[in-house]
Amino acid sequence: MFYIEVKAWNEAEVFGRRLRELVRAGVKAGLEADFKAETISETDVPAWAADAWAEAAPRYAAHRGDEEWAVQDLLYSFEPGQRTWSWWDVTLAFGNIVCVWIDSHEEAVYGCEELRWMVYVAGARSVVGPLLREVGEWERSASLGSGVLP
Repeated sequence: MFYIEVKAWNEAEVFGRRLRELVRAGVKAGLEADFKAETISETDVPAWAADAWAEAAPRYAAHRGDEEWAVQDLLYSFEPGQRTWSWWDVTLAFGNIVCVWIDSHEEAVYGCEELRWMVYVAGARSVVGPLLREVGEWERSASLGSGVLP
């Protein structure tokens, strides 16, 4: 699980929706893309992501010290057998703090930079984690971003 700080409490639902859209685009690429090709179709990457990509770069770099990810880097990270985590949920913790839940297949240490990048693109201001948590914590949480927004 990751603790995510978004800008304001009323942006938590939008963050959840955006993160779900990015994960959905990656998973769809993982299921349908030809990973031997030079490029993968970016059709399923949400239109809003173009502007958010540039805004995410300084926040990601401040936290990780790394360069920003290209759209192709992100899509290729969903190549089958490459990811060591599976999507689970995004929930509200309190106020402007959101939890992103993933299944690490009971591994305490695993690669998740593509997820961290997506979290910043979706609107995170800061990120703490990954942290191991019991499933009971998730069961008591309210999901975000699964409804239809205007």
